[in-house]
Amino acid sequence: MKIYGIYMDRPLSQEETDRLMSFVSAEKREKCRRFYHKEDAHRTLLGDVLVRSVISEQYQLNKADIRFSAQEYGKPCIPDLPNAHFNISHSGHWVIGAFDSDPIGVDIEKMKPISLGIAERFFSKNEYSDLLSKHKDEQNDYFYHLWSMKESFIKQEGKGLSLPLDSFSVRLHEDGRVSVELPEHHTPCFIKTYEVDPGYKMAVCAARPDFPENITMISYEALL
Repeated sequence: MKIYGIYMDRPLSQEETDRLMSFVSAEKREKCRRFYHKEDAHRTLLGDVLVRSVISEQYQLNKADIRFSAQEYGKPCIPDLPNAHFNISHSGHWVIGAFDSDPIGVDIEKMKPISLGIAERFFSKNEYSDLLSKHKDEQNDYFYHLWSMKESFIKQEGKGLSLPLDSFSVRLHEDGRVSVELPEHHTPCFIKTYEVDPGYKMAVCAARPDFPENITMISYEALL
């Protein structure tokens, strides 16, 4: 299992954008051009090329030759490499990619003030109770821990929001351990949180608990 991070400390230059665009599909180029905000296009482009860079190095392929498809519920995959599982998440200045030989999910969330009503509506009863038990100054942090952990699980599962958010429960313990309560007969999974930035919460969900201790940072230059 490998987890990579790109910190967008500046916008891509036009030259860098053109170079990265040369690696991706015509459909992805068109998608990037349709974004109203340039930073949204840059995040999407960097995520695509991050996957291509990691897979090309692992399987000795040219970046531009990698062909993506989507599973039944929309999760991206590489049909020619059924054991090359990956997932991308981006928020704010961060683009994160997680890679494994089994299904994997990753989520990073830029924190902002929250409404407890959202938690009551979407979280399980146990999660909402855990959130309310936190000191008021800690509730915003814990909300985003819960949200990122749950999103990582849904993305690992690969069924999108057809899997209700309140159908399973996650809990982050004081020692950093994460416990997951799943529906009966569900395949076990494991979640780890990462502290990559004070303003963000991040979590990875995988089939096995052999998580790397830290994420590996990648620069724009390495992708080019």
